[in-house]
Amino acid sequence: MTLTYLLWAGLLALAALAGLGAAWWGRGRFVRGRRALIAVGVFLAVGAAGGYLAHGPVAAYVAKSRLEAATARANDIFRTDGLLRALAQAEPERAGALHARLVLALASATEAEAAPVEQRLRGEAMHEALSAAFSRLPNASDEAAARLAQALLAALGALQGADSLLCLGLLHPASAMDAALTENALARLEGSVRKDLESALALTLASSVMQPHAAPLPAKADAALADMFVENLPEFQKSYGNPKQVGQLFSALAEPEQARSIAPETLCAFAQDLLRALLRMPPAERGPGLRRLLGAG
Repeated sequence: MTLTYLLWAGLLALAALAGLGAAWWGRGRFVRGRRALIAVGVFLAVGAAGGYLAHGPVAAYVAKSRLEAATARANDIFRTDGLLRALAQAEPERAGALHARLVLALASATEAEAAPVEQRLRGEAMHEALSAAFSRLPNASDEAAARLAQALLAALGALQGADSLLCLGLLHPASAMDAALTENALARLEGSVRKDLESALALTLASSVMQPHAAPLPAKADAALADMFVENLPEFQKSYGNPKQVGQLFSALAEPEQARSIAPETLCAFAQDLLRALLRMPPAERGPGLRRLLGAG
């Protein structure tokens, strides 16, 4: 846009000089009417040429240049950002849609608007990565599952202190009903809590593609999870009521509609207690248990 304005200003100045020159040239012998006609004709010709150039070839050239610059910038971001790189490896369609939106947004943004555009893109990418990580967790490494559980535990703790309702956004990132909560929850995370979650998501996505693991055997993993649940049930009952009430909380972690019927602070606290119990499982059972349970959510 700046180049277009400069071009118009130059053309107007040129037209003004041409009109003054025409008037001066005809000052001796031409009648005033003829001088006026010449000046008007020159103004119209220069204006028409300027309009064609500004909104034709020059505008097309400017738009092409901005699109090329925006594409180069988007490519650089996706190449250097670990989370975006992992998302592109594991979920190329999701990453491709984000890349296309970023290019269009950067191409139409001013220099001052570029940084906020990139920040919004990273927020969208984290939302997509969180949803993808849960679905790809069964084939991720045990280490990635443990890192993701620890990062979620810290993130839920941070959100509970600000707004427990936002915990639903982290627990149900694939739910369209909770999409706004997920966006707001991720926007609230900052510092080491956000960085740890980004790293855990990147590791989960990357390990599910580069060295994919077989999904945990349902019977074996479910038996280990059942043992963990029975072992921790007395502690759960002290905070959350009888076995039926605890079971409802457990089901609500995987069911967005059911989660709405439970107080957010209660569900957020239970999710943290459950993650702590999962992380205390024996090493041989912890990874498969986490991949089985969180990957089914």
